[in-house]
Amino acid sequence: MTSPTEYTRVLAVESAYNVRDLGGYSTADGKTTRWGAFLRADGLHNLSESTKNYLIEYGVRTVIDLRRTRETVETPNALAGVEGIDFFHLNMIGDTDPPGYIPPPQDEWTTPEATADIYRVLLDQRQQVISETLAALANSKGHTAIYHCAAGTDRTGIVSALLLSLAGVPDETVIADYALSAHGLRLKLLVEGIPDGLADHDFNLDEPPEILAPPLAMERTLQHLSNEYGGIESYVRHIGLTDAQIDDIRNMLRE
Repeated sequence: MTSPTEYTRVLAVESAYNVRDLGGYSTADGKTTRWGAFLRADGLHNLSESTKNYLIEYGVRTVIDLRRTRETVETPNALAGVEGIDFFHLNMIGDTDPPGYIPPPQDEWTTPEATADIYRVLLDQRQQVISETLAALANSKGHTAIYHCAAGTDRTGIVSALLLSLAGVPDETVIADYALSAHGLRLKLLVEGIPDGLADHDFNLDEPPEILAPPLAMERTLQHLSNEYGGIESYVRHIGLTDAQIDDIRNMLRE
């Protein structure tokens, strides 16, 4: 695995496939996002002791699990209960589907438009838990925070978009960061099995199927936040973040 002193976009974490640092992105005003502030990830239930120690050496002291309760019971977070780790279970979807939430049928893959609709529902209907997630991240200053869901793409992608946008990262970079999840998700599916809904795609190519993390889905999500709330900062204020919390996130993520 990469040394914790050597920052890189994708972390080679054993038994996880989509662990990435939000550092190293250029902002609209010429700054750069800080390495080691926030990590986004897929499931963290299969981590070995050496991998857990690696993440702790990297600086991780806050862990936020965005999964449903059923997911946390079936595959418990390997970092929950670890000494020195502040662990939060913040169930972004909820254990019952929020109004308007229509998940894709089992073993099928959704369209970019349907994916954007799912994100829109979560942003509109699950504002309390999104606010709690951002508040916990704002409170993690001084060390590294990692937040994750199952695939590290959807729920994690929403949080990442909000963080990067607050730091002043342009929309096209936010979209590109989201699209990178297709690479990690491709590896995960190759190991764990490809659902019937993706059987027509070739997973042996170096470039994964775009449908795994379609840029259009995030583009439409950012458009929704702009059209309905006046942008990311207006949205996070709407859901209850304070000026101090917004400043903390910006200061943590900007060099």
